[in-house]
Amino acid sequence: MGPKFATIGALALTLAAAGCDGADEGEGPDARWVAAWATSMMDPAEEIGELKSRSFSDETLRQTVTVTASGDRVRLRISNIFGSRPLELAEVRVAKELEPHVTAPDSERQVRFAGKTGATIAASTDALSDGVDLEVRPGDRLIVSIYAAEPSELATWHPFSLTTHAVAQGDQAARESLTGSSSLASAFWLAGVDVESTVTDRVVVTFGDSITDGSGSTVDARKSYPDRLFARLQEDPELRSVALVNHGLGGNRLLRDSLGPSGLSRFERDVLGTPGVTHAIVLIGINDIGMPGFVGPSEQVTADELINGLESLAGEAREQGVKTFVGTIMPFEAAFPPYYTIEGEEIRQAVNAWIRDNDAYDGVIDFEAAVRDPEHPTRILAAFDSGDHLHPNDAGYQAMADAVPLSIFE
Repeated sequence: MGPKFATIGALALTLAAAGCDGADEGEGPDARWVAAWATSMMDPAEEIGELKSRSFSDETLRQTVTVTASGDRVRLRISNIFGSRPLELAEVRVAKELEPHVTAPDSERQVRFAGKTGATIAASTDALSDGVDLEVRPGDRLIVSIYAAEPSELATWHPFSLTTHAVAQGDQAARESLTGSSSLASAFWLAGVDVESTVTDRVVVTFGDSITDGSGSTVDARKSYPDRLFARLQEDPELRSVALVNHGLGGNRLLRDSLGPSGLSRFERDVLGTPGVTHAIVLIGINDIGMPGFVGPSEQVTADELINGLESLAGEAREQGVKTFVGTIMPFEAAFPPYYTIEGEEIRQAVNAWIRDNDAYDGVIDFEAAVRDPEHPTRILAAFDSGDHLHPNDAGYQAMADAVPLSIFE
């Protein structure tokens, strides 16, 4: 882990353990801050296909999130972790959603940082807002509006948002609807929403690559496997107090920096630094196996290296008292030639054999078995395939969510 991530990760762990943001002490002895939505951020210099970061100048960025916890106050985490200079935000507001990009009447609130309107966020850091009085329940949709008056550098971002956001000229943060807006497919700066709760008692973090992120699922439909798992939790009266946040990151690898910092280097920040975290589901490694086909043999990994990396994550979590569950790596035959190779398949099989028999984690979730073709087990079942032979479609993500035994959260 590099110095930047070590410093930020330690800060996040401190804040999570304290259960406060330094400005608010909470409304009662039983209230604590828990994560209700989150996403993993990456360097704006990195691009994925046609997706790329951008700068903002005299523009209002309006982003929509779905919270998974219940409480009477919220706070925001704004990220400049990949910024090279201070980020100046003139205004930040939060509201409940009435319809896409339109705020519900009387729900809009100004967000302050250390008592001040707007925020100055130093390079390579995050900022937590003060608590904002706004009652939310699991499944509520929130709109976060950020007005950047001065030109910013390329923004710290999350490429595959799978939610349509909006941007418009001028300061429209306080308006119910935007005028002259255009759509955005990626998320910028907004890294987390926490809720001060007396009800939510467990927080699950799903951790991985684009499969956890939800690539291949329907945009704006909340059909990723973490979304469907949250829906299952809400259907169980005994588990409605469990929140879930998604720290999948498209293109991510366990062992090496690639698209975003490696899984090994971001696990402390993104999982163990999550406020209130109690459980984590780890599904990562397929890009370590497949990407050498694109970038060359110097990037090749062995099964033992992947196993050691997965063991390392389990050890970190155990030290913090977080229960972790590891998922089997899913089939990928025919994916993005030369991403799939016979040698890579052998590595996947070896790692999965270890996963199914390991004692480092608190349990195993057999995602491979949930989505593979029983007649051709090195491939995803056609009914679950998004078309690229790597990422599931909506039905495949539902099958993944259904493979998670809810008893592990009891």
